[in-house]
Amino acid sequence: MLKQVRDADIHLLRVFVAVAESGGFAAAQNRLNVAASTISTQISNLETRLGFRLCERGRSGFSLTNQGEIVLTSTYKLLQNLGEFVSTIEATQDDLVGSVRILMLDNILTHPDCRVYAALSKLRRENPHLQFEVRQMAPVRIENALLKREAEIAIGWFNSTTPSLRYDELFIERHQIYCGATHPLASKLPDRVKPHELEQADWVRRAYEIPRTIHFANPPVSTAVSHYMEGVLHFILAGSHLGYLPTHLAERWVVKGSIHAVLPEEYHYTTPMRLVVRDDMKHDPRIKTVRNAFLAAHSIDNS
Repeated sequence: MLKQVRDADIHLLRVFVAVAESGGFAAAQNRLNVAASTISTQISNLETRLGFRLCERGRSGFSLTNQGEIVLTSTYKLLQNLGEFVSTIEATQDDLVGSVRILMLDNILTHPDCRVYAALSKLRRENPHLQFEVRQMAPVRIENALLKREAEIAIGWFNSTTPSLRYDELFIERHQIYCGATHPLASKLPDRVKPHELEQADWVRRAYEIPRTIHFANPPVSTAVSHYMEGVLHFILAGSHLGYLPTHLAERWVVKGSIHAVLPEEYHYTTPMRLVVRDDMKHDPRIKTVRNAFLAAHSIDNS
């Protein structure tokens, strides 16, 4: 009785398939390039291994038994699976393998020019054995995480550049001041709010440094701080604080009437959203492929 399949068993099964398809031992000689007596011995050995007769042979001709028919069908499946296994292994030798750790700012998905998902889709189709880990992280921590080798690639906003990192601009993000619908200044919008009222208002500010050239980068009054855009949005929705938000993130709440832009023509700024990789990793096949996919998705020439 066959308990496990060995290499020799697979060889005998291939002989059996040749015999069955050829219609007998003699007819299979040319296909297998061995004598009929050798084929007969091999089929007998296979029958011994299986514990039952596979075919009838003699004066009445060659025919498969019921068990032989079942074994033939099962052998086809086995050989097909073996072929798929070999093809997969051969393909894997040329495929990228391993993992890539990616850091991203929160709430960039709603930006109309953000095509991260398109890049990931392409990477998944073309590199099925490549694995990904994606984490969201505050801007102030992203560069340090890259330098400490906690990740290989990042997408975010950076106040300065570091020589050991390589930067590529993906898209531009616009930020404006917003207040909640219940904020005292909301009733004065759009054109009756005065600059001194912004100076007296309570602000939710970023937990990380933004350029001092931006109006109210360091507001005179601030009783709330957040590392993430969603945290800023919570305080604005509460109607208790003013704060800067990316316009693409704010749009949904503006349409609902939950928040309002405050003097957007006078007070706004833009930041480039960049793709960053460690310079010492730029020739790694994994990192090079992922970087190129992100650049291509955002229609950036990498020539």
